[in-house]
Amino acid sequence: MSNIVLVKALNEIAEMKIYYDRFLSGKNPPGSIFAAKTPSCAITAYKSGKVLFQGSGSEEESAKWGKPAKPSSSAKKESSQLNHLPKNISSLSVIGSDEVGTGDYFGPITVVAAYVNRDQIPLLKELGVKDSKDLNDEKIVSIAKEIKDI
Repeated sequence: MSNIVLVKALNEIAEMKIYYDRFLSGKNPPGSIFAAKTPSCAITAYKSGKVLFQGSGSEEESAKWGKPAKPSSSAKKESSQLNHLPKNISSLSVIGSDEVGTGDYFGPITVVAAYVNRDQIPLLKELGVKDSKDLNDEKIVSIAKEIKDI
């Protein structure tokens, strides 16, 4: 699913709300001005000025209102810091964490952390553990059943 974020002035967001009037949702997420659902895209505008477009038609829909905001220098800095991980990180005992949700659109943020001892890495690789974006739900459930007691 594609996500596009535009940063707009509040008067522009008011104009967008009028434009999407027939698609408005009856319930707005916390911190939002409006939420709308078109046939190809969900749109949520926030008091911060950010407007989130989600769905298969998000690029086309957001293009009606301008170009996406450029990544901030802090986002670039975070990205460059990832390149400074130790070269042997895949063979080290590590604790990793990840989250789902954003707190403002999907509801509460859920965070999980896990410790993997380096002695367990070959077994986890054999079971097919990798980035969840590269696995389907069926495979994730299958792996979870095998590793839950490890």
